[in-house]
Amino acid sequence: MKTRLLKKADIITVLIIIIICVSAVLFMRYTGGGLNARITVDGNVIETVDLNTVEKPYTIITETVPETEITVENGAIYFSRSECENQFCVGSGKLTSKGATAVCLPARVVITVTADKSVDAVTY
Repeated sequence: MKTRLLKKADIITVLIIIIICVSAVLFMRYTGGGLNARITVDGNVIETVDLNTVEKPYTIITETVPETEITVENGAIYFSRSECENQFCVGSGKLTSKGATAVCLPARVVITVTADKSVDAVTY
């Protein structure tokens, strides 16, 4: 007599759990409010950008030594150029989600992405 490891009811239960989890993740991701980016130099805010309202990409050039260039697009912000030696800030890539941060230490420039809503997580 052969016994099956998974029964039909087990497979249906697992599929229902997966569907619920995927739905929750999508709900949290797409109802999180607008994304804002805050650019600071030496701890002082030099610009705040609403990333969801950007219609045309543009650049911000900081007046720091070394100089950095920040590109702002719809839903993304990133260091596109820097005069520093290591280029770690440029290598950090596009910041597109809440909580993402990129730093150019030699220029003391920090980009932080936040969301409009104040809720960070929901648990049940």
